[in-house]
Amino acid sequence: MQLESKYLTKVIIFFLLSIILFTAANNNFDFWTIRRNLEPVKYQKEIDKYAEEFSLEPELLAAIIYVESRFDKYSISPRGAVGLMQLMPATAHWVAEELGYENFNVKDLDNPDLNIKFGSWYFAYLYQKFDQDLIKTIAAYNAGESNVRKWLNNGWSADLKEKLPFSETDNFVRRVLSTKDYYSGNNLKIYSLSNFNLLFANSAE
Repeated sequence: MQLESKYLTKVIIFFLLSIILFTAANNNFDFWTIRRNLEPVKYQKEIDKYAEEFSLEPELLAAIIYVESRFDKYSISPRGAVGLMQLMPATAHWVAEELGYENFNVKDLDNPDLNIKFGSWYFAYLYQKFDQDLIKTIAAYNAGESNVRKWLNNGWSADLKEKLPFSETDNFVRRVLSTKDYYSGNNLKIYSLSNFNLLFANSAE
């Protein structure tokens, strides 16, 4: 059994190196994408719960969380955005008021359930404000509603054939959409395990 495990490990390493070399040879090396494809989806229960409550696709919600924080509930951005869905404190306080949460504290955003609930509610709010246009909504979640309104007034067509005015937001939108498509094209529940764990689990059967 130990020999089989060592052999499987070598096969996995060889397979991963082959992917990396292939993408590098085709001038399409993207470490971010390779890392995403190997990392597990966490907080599946909370994602499913609030995706249903706020009429969002669970794959979309999981994609936003991954791109925002890589499922790190203690993540804090240089600008002060907090937790899994990277909520700014001012936005979180406003959402807390809208949802009737008394005595809300920013530290409460360390709680995965509450963070995902607030982030999901806020995304669903933006989705309605932007007439259920996904690109506009994802952009607004990152750059703010007022910035997106300004871009639209200045002629931005919300078409990804052109770059968004903010490079950070352009990158964010494209990564969320590609991650959503990746999760949608696979069984999201499978990605609650890392690909490594899944392979080892299958080999142990």
